[in-house]
Amino acid sequence: MKTYQLAAQALSDLGVGTVFGLMGDANLAYLGDFVENHGGEFVAAVVEGGAVSMADGYARMTGRVGVASVTHGPAVTNCTTALVEAVRSRSAVLLLTGSAPDVRDHFQDFDLEGFARLTGAEYRRVRKADSVGADIAEALARVTATRTPLVLDLPYDLLEVTVAGEAPRAVPQPPVAGAPDPVLVDDALAALLGSARPLILAGRGAVVSEARGDILALARALDAPVMTTLLAKDLFAGEPENLGVHGSLSHAVAIEELGRVDCVLAVGAALSSFTTDNTALLAGKFVIQIDDRSGAFGRFAPVHIPILGDAAGVVRALVERLVEAEAPAPSGRRVAQLAEAARGLEGKGYRSISGGGTVDMRDAMARFAELLPTGTQVVTDVGRFSFAAWKYLPVDPARFTVPGAFGSIGLGIATAVGAAAGRRDVPTVCVAGDGGAMMGLVELSTAVRHRLPLVLVVLDDHCYGAEYLKLEGLGLAPAHSEVSWPGFAETARALGARAVTVRDLEEFSQVAALLDECAYPLVIEVKADPARRRPEVVAAAGHAR
Repeated sequence: MKTYQLAAQALSDLGVGTVFGLMGDANLAYLGDFVENHGGEFVAAVVEGGAVSMADGYARMTGRVGVASVTHGPAVTNCTTALVEAVRSRSAVLLLTGSAPDVRDHFQDFDLEGFARLTGAEYRRVRKADSVGADIAEALARVTATRTPLVLDLPYDLLEVTVAGEAPRAVPQPPVAGAPDPVLVDDALAALLGSARPLILAGRGAVVSEARGDILALARALDAPVMTTLLAKDLFAGEPENLGVHGSLSHAVAIEELGRVDCVLAVGAALSSFTTDNTALLAGKFVIQIDDRSGAFGRFAPVHIPILGDAAGVVRALVERLVEAEAPAPSGRRVAQLAEAARGLEGKGYRSISGGGTVDMRDAMARFAELLPTGTQVVTDVGRFSFAAWKYLPVDPARFTVPGAFGSIGLGIATAVGAAAGRRDVPTVCVAGDGGAMMGLVELSTAVRHRLPLVLVVLDDHCYGAEYLKLEGLGLAPAHSEVSWPGFAETARALGARAVTVRDLEEFSQVAALLDECAYPLVIEVKADPARRRPEVVAAAGHAR
């Protein structure tokens, strides 16, 4: 048996069913063997960074390790942005690559360990051919336990060494967090009971821990409202305690209440600058943070009581301690008043500017939401357009993600392709702006080749939206940020996908028909106005052209 055959066997034996990547000298042997002799699936991306984003999306939506494989040299450097995003999102990604042949001045020689350090990923190198199975097992176990991406270097020169077969060790599950410190639980409960207006803020950790029911039980025992970070969006949808997303996406009632809150219990939430407006929304408040990572405490904002542990477990301990303390039942008036005020906002969120051949992005998201089947996975790219998606497109928080931790546009489509590969029984929707969509559109062809249930919605205002606003704010011509793209629907058809262009809300009937047919991959090109002007102004501008 050769080393590459042992590597393929190890991947299969350890439960890896899908590998994303591009073939080259460093990986073609074990990838070919993985597919031919072990029934594995190889999803061939167009660019290496796309492969890493696919592994990232797969990991986020399935909870399993996403595996990507690329060859050496420029293939690795092409992965930089996507790998940094995975690192900053704590995504369970294993990147398999290999050092170039050990010859003088090989033109694709590159410092793989330095590359991993640059991105924040861990690095491991296979030192002996016959240990490759154990090394792959160790790498998968490490990623599973730490949620930190890892670069595993299987050098080219080891691939065809003859080795004895071995059974790799199974990947152990990460240790379950122990019981929370009872003293800290008592201190936190005392702070919550002593506050006049506490708030519970749930993050992605609460979603993963399935802490929703425990959080609501605690909120009702305290007569406290609940809010979420963006990545836990809609966790409490439909509940009277729900005040929506905490931060710049908050509605008027929530913003007013945030000014009165005196104690915040953050459950599995990182308290990042986006969630807290650079800590301004925590000013003057007593902060309790629950997280399963000690490094999360105080990373972005000061914390008065840090409690290490599983989100659901710690909140459950708080509820149990509250019952033991026989604290008096709250009146419920606070939550009732907030819920009544929030109901008064319905239908008053914005003034639509659809018309004149363009569709208000907010209208587009609200209408699109009506067409999606239950269980749909949603990925959004980042940019000015994304506020419309985040506010007006309801999601299942366990099936929603945003590859935006590094602030790079253009990662959404590839991330969604990986998510779609991980779950093919429901559609995966990617919402992107035109700039980000053009960056990642080549990976639509990957979805076509693998017949993935991907729906790409391009909110096309033919400009880079944030730059449009900033140029305008500086008194400079925003036209510098505008770009005349080729038609997204036309380009999508050329890549083999179904596509429709929407210039009016009534044209969403075409979208509904295509969704009913499961005509995937599907691209929906929504024409929008970059200036967000009144409909009649848009119409006049159209006639002037």
